[in-house]
Amino acid sequence: MKKNVFLHVITIIGCLACGILLCAAQTSLIPHYINDAIFVPDLLLCMTVGLGVMAGCVKGGIYGALFGIYAGVLADSTGGCGIFLLPLVYMLCGWGAHVCAELLPNKKFPVYLAVGVAASMLRAVVAVIYVFLSVGRVQLFDVARYVCLPLFLGTCMALLPIYIASLVLTLPIRKLQTTEKIM
Repeated sequence: MKKNVFLHVITIIGCLACGILLCAAQTSLIPHYINDAIFVPDLLLCMTVGLGVMAGCVKGGIYGALFGIYAGVLADSTGGCGIFLLPLVYMLCGWGAHVCAELLPNKKFPVYLAVGVAASMLRAVVAVIYVFLSVGRVQLFDVARYVCLPLFLGTCMALLPIYIASLVLTLPIRKLQTTEKIM
């Protein structure tokens, strides 16, 4: 029993640290090294989906949903406009990733890619809402060209590296799941 609690605590601490590192990378490191932040991916969204798929069967998808709330608060608080829609969107993406992973239990990577692309589309819609609320009246074509498309493509490009990171991050939980299946 103590080993189970220890593995969950290790995973939670890893998720908290990973969230802070990914938020720092997506808000300061990547825009600094990529000129004009053309394809800045939403790394927190990718990790939320990864945790929802990989650690989803533990406690009914609680890891993906809780990390989604945490990641949404991190992303919104660094955005400068207050906490608004991202915690809800990320939570739904983490929980939805869990539901999809439960429907297709042996297909983790294709489920992750499909949910990641769908979550990227949802994130692009949320970006349109943020732009219209912060800027006001603007051409939808310009928002799609300069905000939505780069956000979508950047997030889709980041799905594979974040999948590998989510595999490493959920290793203690997956080890716990395999030992529980044996017993």
